Amino acid sequence: MTKRLARVVGARPQFMQVPTVQRAIEQRGMKHILVHTGQHYDDAMSEAFFRDLDLPKPDINLNAGGLSQGASTGKIMEKLEAWLLTEKPDGVLVDGDTNSTMAAALAAVKLQIPVFHIEAGLRDFDRRRPEEINRIVTDHVATINFTPIPRATLNLSTEGRAHTSCEVGDVLLDCFLHFLPKARSAMREKLDLKPASYDLLTLHRPENTDTVEMERFRSIFSALRTIGRPIIWPVHPRARPILSEFVAAGGDLGSIRLIDPVSYLDMLGLMQGAVRIITDSGGLPREGVWSGKQVVMLFRMDTWHDLIEKRWATIGKTDEASVLAALDAPQSPAREAQAFFGCGQASDRVAEAIANYFEG
Repeated sequence: MTKRLARVVGARPQFMQVPTVQRAIEQRGMKHILVHTGQHYDDAMSEAFFRDLDLPKPDINLNAGGLSQGASTGKIMEKLEAWLLTEKPDGVLVDGDTNSTMAAALAAVKLQIPVFHIEAGLRDFDRRRPEEINRIVTDHVATINFTPIPRATLNLSTEGRAHTSCEVGDVLLDCFLHFLPKARSAMREKLDLKPASYDLLTLHRPENTDTVEMERFRSIFSALRTIGRPIIWPVHPRARPILSEFVAAGGDLGSIRLIDPVSYLDMLGLMQGAVRIITDSGGLPREGVWSGKQVVMLFRMDTWHDLIEKRWATIGKTDEASVLAALDAPQSPAREAQAFFGCGQASDRVAEAIANYFEG
């Protein structure tokens, strides 16, 4: 009997990682069922990605976006549980560290449905960040944890979860290599940007964009004002309230140019033309490194420690002095970065491990 696998997605990186894994799963005779939690619910952050990546419409949309952390997690669990009880998939596949990830894992494991976690084992050891809680909970209920790098595998071993870990490489690299030839330059042309004439900024994590963190926000932008060339910022909906408050109080954005969120292929195009990537995203630093760009991460704590230790990226820990130091710090050419992250074979390894689990 064909095994049915529910793939639960709700945020941009998860959308991006669907195609390569779906193809690998279906090649092994399993059925891939796409469940969209609705965590990102506006067109630019959700529907556009489905169009861009040529994804089919989700089998179900839980419409659980626009809520607080607790309310969103609870709503996803409630709606997904009802769907799981009706549809009875053989397994649930989740990605990363979002509310959708943890909620889906909890809903599934309480119904005794196997949980498979892509991008498992990462830690920044800061439990003030919701992503860290989501990672830990998901890893500790998952049947198989697919780790992207050796450090993540070691973290799981330290926590007594070595028996669940399977090191496969980074699925995001598979996606990056698959879609890079389709990167669009139209947005650069629309903004009249010449290659290597601008930096690219993203900012969306609660630690940087909640209005209670205004001093941190001011510090970041005080440092960014020292950059002479234009900085292109596709503004995430989460950042709009603090941005509005900052500007209303007379805050100076310097050379930053604000644009609406862009699709994945447009973002790839902007990234390819940029000199430097400045970001608090989990995925964009790796994509920037794989593209050979200078990368500055804006995190209070380190998550992708290896990027820093290998000097493929620098980190500004959100105070002005640290951000300035990160902007000026030298970086090493990341010639071996793609090999370190699995050479683009992670999706096949994930599908093979899941197939073996069901057969075994």
